[in-house]
Amino acid sequence: DELVFTGSTAKLFTVGSVLDTLGADTKLKTPVYATSAPVDGTVNGDLVLVASGDLALGGRGAMQGRMDESFTDKTIDHVYGNIAPIASTTGGDPLAGLNYLAGQIAKKGVKTVQGDVVIDSRLWKTFQGQEGPVPPIFVNDNILDLNVTPAGVGESATVKASPETNLFTVVSEVKTAKSDTPAEPLGVSADPNDPHRLIVTGTIPAGKPQLTIYRVPNAADWARTLFIEALGRAGVSVTSPAIGTNNEANLSPKDVHYEPLAVLESPTLGEMGKMINLTSYNTGANAFLCLLAVKDGSTDCDDGLKVIRKVIEKAHLDSDEVVLVDGQGADPASTTPRQMAKWLTWTDTQPWGKDLDAGLPRLGETGTLASVAADPAAKGKVMAKTGTSAALDPATMRALFNVQSLAGFMVTKDGRRLVFDLSMSGGTYPSVGVGLTQSNDDVGGVAAAFQQALSK
Repeated sequence: DELVFTGSTAKLFTVGSVLDTLGADTKLKTPVYATSAPVDGTVNGDLVLVASGDLALGGRGAMQGRMDESFTDKTIDHVYGNIAPIASTTGGDPLAGLNYLAGQIAKKGVKTVQGDVVIDSRLWKTFQGQEGPVPPIFVNDNILDLNVTPAGVGESATVKASPETNLFTVVSEVKTAKSDTPAEPLGVSADPNDPHRLIVTGTIPAGKPQLTIYRVPNAADWARTLFIEALGRAGVSVTSPAIGTNNEANLSPKDVHYEPLAVLESPTLGEMGKMINLTSYNTGANAFLCLLAVKDGSTDCDDGLKVIRKVIEKAHLDSDEVVLVDGQGADPASTTPRQMAKWLTWTDTQPWGKDLDAGLPRLGETGTLASVAADPAAKGKVMAKTGTSAALDPATMRALFNVQSLAGFMVTKDGRRLVFDLSMSGGTYPSVGVGLTQSNDDVGGVAAAFQQALSK
């Protein structure tokens, strides 16, 4: 009954509320329309892509109806590529959705767009999350992946960007060190005199390629350029330059509807929620908060918290003992173990409970628990959401973990399905990276010990 920080276990409230309110089987539709009907293959107006909040837009294997996450026992998802040297890119072509939309437009006979291409991002007001802006448009998680390949010791490493685009040029100032040099996160910054010129810095061990990332500051400009480039690949030319500012000023009122030239359908919200929880994707969880606000008739993402509160009360929790400030679980998000256990017990009885359960990392197998080195006998028998809140001492670079938490279920040898909430507070570590590994192993190990003890 004591309030403790949730960290990302708060995503259980966010994702569960979306599944309950919007439906686990719901799919989002992203249309593209022309402001004037094509005549003889020419649009004498603009093409408008209307953002829907689709987290993948065809990437992460979404064209096959799934949402890949790149956690294994050796790597983590690319969304953490700026803080961990073991990140890897996601599955599927990140431009698959834009290529599909462009192909559909070409099949309608469109060859030329005399106007502009515009991303309509008015679904919600861009939310400011802990990791940056949360818009309703996502292409490759609004991340430019930078694959860094070491050269000879003392030589400059090479960098290849993905997805390929003319929006950025990349300069490598990464030096290759001896192979036994510990891998550290690399730095990426935009040239102060040219925001389209990115400079990658740091040191990389010989023979050990590494992924780092650049979070695109303006998602609408990013999506616009990538869509114009996709149209070009499909044989559709656009008069306006591909690199430029997304201009929403002249868009029609939102209640004016045009016949779409193309529509992309997302995977289900259940599948999206699964990816959010498996990867602990903060921006995605905040986008889910925004979808809740939109469902309630608001463009202010904070109003999504009111919807979560309604679901919490529907589950008969003590609402005063659940503190939430966003969708991801940023501090001071807190609850008591009793309320978290009540929430999980309730979700397990809901028609969508199986969808929430499918997104819980499995100990030693999937998601943020894939790499946990716990009792092998407990492997796959603990399924739970991880949560982390850490702060860095800038003088010593040591990390204080306000919480490392784990909330979910465990299955005993005799088939009992038990709910639990477990957290550690106050651990200090030489760095955030070391702390993430050691604290996750420790808390996962405690959960495994409970599962084994309760199986005897």
